Parts: sequence; C-alpha cells; structure tokens
Amino acid sequence: MSAAKIKLENIKGELFLGVDAGSTAAKAVLINQDKAIAYSYYNSNNGNPLQSVIEILKDIYERLPQSVQIVGACVTGYGEALIKAALNFDCGEVETIAHYKVAYHFNPKVSFILDIGGQDMKCIYVKNGLIDKIILNEACSSGCDSFMQNFAQSLNYTTHDFAELALFAKKPVDLGSRCVVFMNSKIKQAQKEGAGA
Repeated sequence: MSAAKIKLENIKGELFLGVDAGSTAAKAVLINQDKAIAYSYYNSNNGNPLQSVIEILKDIYERLPQSVQIVGACVTGYGEALIKAALNFDCGEVETIAHYKVAYHFNPKVSFILDIGGQDMKCIYVKNGLIDKIILNEACSSGCDSFMQNFAQSLNYTTHDFAELALFAKKPVDLGSRCVVFMNSKIKQAQKEGAGA
C-alpha cells in the first residue's frame, strides 16, 4: 500500500510538514488532511542538517500556492532538537517512534522495522501493536549509511550504483561487522588479495 500523491500546485487547504534531519541525509514530506503527499524531498545534507532544512523550506515556499498554509511541522532524526529550536517547529519526535508510526500506518500488523541510518542501525521489534524491543548495532558505524556513502564516493560510485554492484557481485567478500577502522583494513586486505567488482 502506498500513499496517494497530489500536485503541489493543485492543492488547496492546509498542509502538514514532516522532516527527518538525519546525520547524512535530509528528508521532507508535505501532506494534506487526507494524508496525500504533495511534496517530498530526499538528499544528502552535506554535513549541515540545519542548512539542508532551510533549503528545503525555501524550495517549498517558492512553490507553495498562496492559498495554502502549512499548519503543523514536526521533525525527527539526528538534528531534531537543533531544527526544532532554530526553525520553531511545532514538535519533535524520537526516530524509533516516528518509524513505528509510519510502518503501522501502512501495515497495522507490522512486526519488525529495520532502520539503516547514517550513524547507526536499529532493529525495532513490534509485538501486539507495541514496540517490544529495540536493538542497536554493537560496533560503530561500519555498514551504516555514512560509511557506505563515503566508501562509494572514494571509488567514484554513487551509493545506489555501489549497492547494486554489491547485491549482484559474483564473488562477494566477507568484511566482517566491526568498526570502520577495522572495516577499512579488511577492504585494503581484500583488494591486495585481488577482490574486485
């Protein structure tokens, strides 16, 4: 089940803004009272979550019809407190609760949510409609978005192309799951041993 979409220029009435100010990416969505998506955004925050959200807001207000008003704004993610205070958002929500609410909206029988974030990974187990257990990765950020993004760029790949290469690799290399320092050493060792795409 996916959310309905409407064109921003055709919208009337009130809108609600949601922002995820992550450690590596900024995401935003505008929905109307029927929960139809009028605007969405996803891009790297280039290490500056506040500036990224300011740019999103500028883009929204340039395109927003004059008859439309944003009546509520909520932020989640790594930059939640900063964005809420700096840009006067109405509320902030803890990431795990935000993930659960969205997953439950689309599937009330949701039992497991995996969040691969910029700095950590969270496994959220849901039982009888309530969050039962949350597990965070034990090692540091190896395997998380920021490490993958930086490593892909160092090889002149986009993250998307890098992930596709990994998924369809004929001879994948087990690099372990320890911290980034050890992961980088394992990568160099695998390259010396002839690993490639």
